[in-house]
Amino acid sequence: MKTLLNLLPEENKKDIQRKLHFRFFLWQIFLLFALEVLYTSMLAGTYVILDSQLQSLKNIKQQDDKVGGEQTTLALYQQKFKDTNISTEIVGKIEKNHLSFTQVFLLLDTLLPEEIVVDHLTTKDYAVLLTGKAVKRDDLLAFDARLKESLCIENINVPISNLFSQDNIDFQVDFGIKKECLKKSL
Repeated sequence: MKTLLNLLPEENKKDIQRKLHFRFFLWQIFLLFALEVLYTSMLAGTYVILDSQLQSLKNIKQQDDKVGGEQTTLALYQQKFKDTNISTEIVGKIEKNHLSFTQVFLLLDTLLPEEIVVDHLTTKDYAVLLTGKAVKRDDLLAFDARLKESLCIENINVPISNLFSQDNIDFQVDFGIKKECLKKSL
């Protein structure tokens, strides 16, 4: 059996109990304050992180807008280049198939004698019709021979009616030009 002795007066007991309650209260306040500081620091840290991310996102957005504007400009230039390339390709195809009748004039310049004057030239597809005046029949025959010798000319038709007169002959000559001779050399 145990016997307990109570040597403390009742007043000291209450004083000790009050101090114990006060310490417990202070400890709870300190704990509450520590938790508040902890949560406040966590919130402040989260705020700082979110603020820095927001600034970073704003910078990225500005750069993206700038790049977007540049991409729009780049896309515009690319479209212009595509359109220009398409136009150039179309012009190239036309040029490739273009018949240059300048070649006919150059050929006639080398084949026509000086005594023959051409007053009318008509073309249809690859056929050429010449009308003009020759001083003598021999000049017209020489022109006919030169036409037949030319590699670029085919299907020569000099009507016999052109050869009835001796001097000042009004003539008409039909002939065809080979397609290869009319192609513009690039």
